Amino acid sequence: MTTSQNHADNKENQWNLESLYPSSQSWEQDFACIDEALKQVTVFRGRLGGTPDQLKNALEQSTKLERLVEKLYSFAHHRSDEDTRKTEGQAIQARIGSKLSQVSAELAWFEPELLALPESKLQEFISSPDLKDYRRKLEVLKRAKAHQRTAAEEEILSLLSDPLSAAHKVFNLFENADLKFPSVRDSKGQEHPLDHSSYRKYLESRDRTLRQNTMTGYHGQFFAHRNTLAASLEGAVKQHVVTAKIRKYPSAIEASLFSDQIPLSVYNGLIEVAHEGLPLMDRTIRLRKKALGISDYRMSDNDVAVGEYEPKEIPYDEGFHLVAEAVRPLGSQYVQDLLKAKTDRWVDVYPRPGKCSGAYSGGCYDSHPFILMNYNGRVGEVFTLAHELGHSMHSLYSRKYQPYSLWQYPIFLAEIASTTNELLLYFYLMKNTTKREEKEYYLNYFFKSFRGTFFRQTQFAEFERDIHAFEEQGEPLTAQKLCDHYLKLITQYYPNVQVDDGLSAEWARIPHFYYDFYVYKYATSYAAAHFFARKIYDGDLAIRDKYLEFLKSGNCADPLITLQKAGLDLSTKDPLRTALKVFESALDEYERL
Repeated sequence: MTTSQNHADNKENQWNLESLYPSSQSWEQDFACIDEALKQVTVFRGRLGGTPDQLKNALEQSTKLERLVEKLYSFAHHRSDEDTRKTEGQAIQARIGSKLSQVSAELAWFEPELLALPESKLQEFISSPDLKDYRRKLEVLKRAKAHQRTAAEEEILSLLSDPLSAAHKVFNLFENADLKFPSVRDSKGQEHPLDHSSYRKYLESRDRTLRQNTMTGYHGQFFAHRNTLAASLEGAVKQHVVTAKIRKYPSAIEASLFSDQIPLSVYNGLIEVAHEGLPLMDRTIRLRKKALGISDYRMSDNDVAVGEYEPKEIPYDEGFHLVAEAVRPLGSQYVQDLLKAKTDRWVDVYPRPGKCSGAYSGGCYDSHPFILMNYNGRVGEVFTLAHELGHSMHSLYSRKYQPYSLWQYPIFLAEIASTTNELLLYFYLMKNTTKREEKEYYLNYFFKSFRGTFFRQTQFAEFERDIHAFEEQGEPLTAQKLCDHYLKLITQYYPNVQVDDGLSAEWARIPHFYYDFYVYKYATSYAAAHFFARKIYDGDLAIRDKYLEFLKSGNCADPLITLQKAGLDLSTKDPLRTALKVFESALDEYERL
């Protein structure tokens, strides 16, 4: 057994799911309570239009049920991700997913009954002090009235929610449980095992042969299965398009933006500003091409560091310490709360066979955060840790300072806290080195981060916007159609980079395309994070305090309003263009070095 495997099998390096449920029996006991909790809500059917106190009781019973199901689902989801090969985790996740679909169907009458009330009655409820914890929920519900269907139609939509999500389930199991990669050779002919975790590591290798073979071998597997994966993605896109039509939205993208009240101009404006910044992308590639001394720059050359500096492997404990030090400008209380991630075992640290790939922050209202990592000791993994801890701290404060009805902050805001932590780590590392080659390394890391978070995610957002438009225009999303359009965008964003044919199927490995217009939020959040992180690191206590209030705000207001209260207006293109100027300044500094 390898040292890495020993670390992975150490309980101290695994998340503490027992804090949610100490045993499978305790999970089963709670699961058995769902039907009774559901009855406590259904007794209010036909009675929601009574007194504010009566509606409050109904909403409290509904909240109790939601929290129960959320806790059960959170445990099952995390248990399944520990080892996707084991049927136990898949089984309980399937059971709670099916039960959730049933519960949604049986409560499909709830919102239509509220929305059928006279305007004056709804306003009475919104204004009632007894319902203050639910005021935001009622206001959002009232706003969505035009897109609410009848009780019978809502019941059908709820029953369909589980089967309609099958496309994402198929992709997830294919990618994490069934997909196998070939070993890849380096320049000396040595074979290296390839998987989701080692893919990123090999792309950072100074061995160009290994990088190219990694890129080819990894994407080649997705290209080989492109027809199956095209059918899977088409199924997800059809779900978004059909649901939008049923709810009478003009398009799938506008349906997705509606709940956050994000104008379509914000989405399209992001793409426009990214196009304005493509000359900076090209400048970055030209600088890297010169520094690396290569004439045929390829996509597999994007992640390798330039210069001679070779960062040492960073053990997990040291990486965690670096993050804790980097976020000290956020105050001692923030740092103290973040350290609980170690003492309370929020993090499942190392890769294991069958473990879900990637990284995320999860949990529920009745738990501490849970973080899935596949830590490999690279500098990039320390930044990933900072990122996921940012999410977790956002969730921790939201739970602490908001009632259940208001704790779940909008996805539009979700990436701000994570990226702010990453930028604070970058500033910290740049400040705490005097070595030119080390500064050069971190500047290149910053370029990679900016390219990956702003430009790459915008490229994804453009692809996602376009394929939904194709579906709405009646154009079939065949593998050839998806590959051709994806290749067109790659060559637009990377005009002077050689692109292998297999990379045209990169869309087939991106799970976010199943999430219904999620990726653009990475780029807008990245711009917002630049605003907060720079000012916080420079000691602006007023902005720091506003930022901490932002972390506590949950879903108290529409996201653009929440940001305006924190001092930032993302309804304009100005923050996006300001972020591009920061990128340009970093390029200038790199050239000076």
